[in-house]
Amino acid sequence: MRHLKLGKVYPITASNNLNGLDHAQLVEQYLKGGIRFLQVREPTLPDSLLYPQLLKIQSLCEPLGAQFLINDRVDLALAARAHGVHLGQNDLPVRVARDLLGEEAIIGLSTHNRQQFLDAQAQDVDYIAIGPVFSTSTKETENPALGVEALSELIADSRYPVVAIGGISLEKAPQVWIAGADSVAVISDIANAGDPAQRVSQYLSASLPTIR
Repeated sequence: MRHLKLGKVYPITASNNLNGLDHAQLVEQYLKGGIRFLQVREPTLPDSLLYPQLLKIQSLCEPLGAQFLINDRVDLALAARAHGVHLGQNDLPVRVARDLLGEEAIIGLSTHNRQQFLDAQAQDVDYIAIGPVFSTSTKETENPALGVEALSELIADSRYPVVAIGGISLEKAPQVWIAGADSVAVISDIANAGDPAQRVSQYLSASLPTIR
């Protein structure tokens, strides 16, 4: 049976970060901050340059029992012995990825509206991402921001853990957790922080506001 180590924050790497760190260096920071579940996202770097970084990431994660997923690329997940993949709506179908990666692999799926989210409930995934929750400049998208209220309504119908993504910062994360999200996926607010490890730690130690 698959064991998902999804935490309250799910950091995603970005090679164009303000710190000038590569994926492996970012992952090292995330692990230092206490993360045990993360994603590597790289839409432009050639495989010949990305693959050695993935091997390094695997060697960093293994001793800590941390899990890392690769965005989109089932082939690289296999080659680097990643723990799974995160798929988008235009990537390989979940059933194909599952056949290739096997029953123990972790598979996450991005959704952007209610219908996609409901359709995902019938697929063999381990978590469902939904967003953007807020407006974001990290990734170009034609999908409108959902807002926290719509997010809460969707989460109520989910049979899988839900990861909220899109425009999430340390200041906005608590309201997303209150809405019922199991985790918040964050790129810029962590990768671009002056000290990514410290920023990760701040998310992990953040508490929900008191509801009066």
